[in-house]
Amino acid sequence: MAEHITMNKGDSLFAIWGGIRQMARDLSRPASTVHGWKKEGRVPATEQHHVLAVGVALGLPITAEHVVFPLGRPDVADLASLPVNPPPVVCDRPGKAQ
Repeated sequence: MAEHITMNKGDSLFAIWGGIRQMARDLSRPASTVHGWKKEGRVPATEQHHVLAVGVALGLPITAEHVVFPLGRPDVADLASLPVNPPPVVCDRPGKAQ
């Protein structure tokens, strides 16, 4: 049976990996790409399998949760402040005929 690892808010995927540059080298991706993931707070779905597979192969203590929530799982209290029904986006510029 696989060991269950609970992720704490402070357990950043990037910190566990040893930093952006080390992660980029191990994944054969540009450091700017990995930095973009950290800045956005997410690893693109198209990269998640690769990130998890390489991390596990390197023996890093990461799970799918680390890859889906690379900066830590958001608190429910943080989500409660989001609007339930965001206001609609209205464009007041007239459209151009083609």
